[in-house]
Amino acid sequence: MWFKAKTFDVAKTAHQGEHPCREHLTCPQSNVYLNSIILQGEKIVDDSVGVHFPEELYKLARKSQPQRLTWFISQVLDEVSQLLEEDLDTVAWDEKKMKDFMSTLNTQLEGTESCVVSKMKKSKRLNLYFKKLRNETLGKMEDEAQAWELIRKEVHKHLKWVDLLASTRL
Repeated sequence: MWFKAKTFDVAKTAHQGEHPCREHLTCPQSNVYLNSIILQGEKIVDDSVGVHFPEELYKLARKSQPQRLTWFISQVLDEVSQLLEEDLDTVAWDEKKMKDFMSTLNTQLEGTESCVVSKMKKSKRLNLYFKKLRNETLGKMEDEAQAWELIRKEVHKHLKWVDLLASTRL
């Protein structure tokens, strides 16, 4: 699993033929962080968001080179972080757990970004997906608490995919 709040040791793993960030991106304790988004609210809702999950982007990323894959993971983490920085006043989530989750997410984002040797073009399709997700839930739904529960469901899906990519490809 990939959430780990420690700095990268790029030099140590680069000479071993592994991806320089493998140790950072894969971590047995990440289950705690992956599950913390689940524990924020009630049971994950069965309702649909109305925005098609970009599974094809994850499948494309799975086939890409490690540097490009790390860049994609970095973009996903950045999009999730921006999404969750919205106004959470209507949400009944545990404030301390959310603060801890966001701290870990941002640490992971910074660490992942530090692994990318050169900046690459961001995926416009991924960015558009997150804009549509924000607009279709927070922008259109009258029940903000329900909208946030749908977002939580989508964020959980993204984190599971990122974890899968990091643990099988890096």
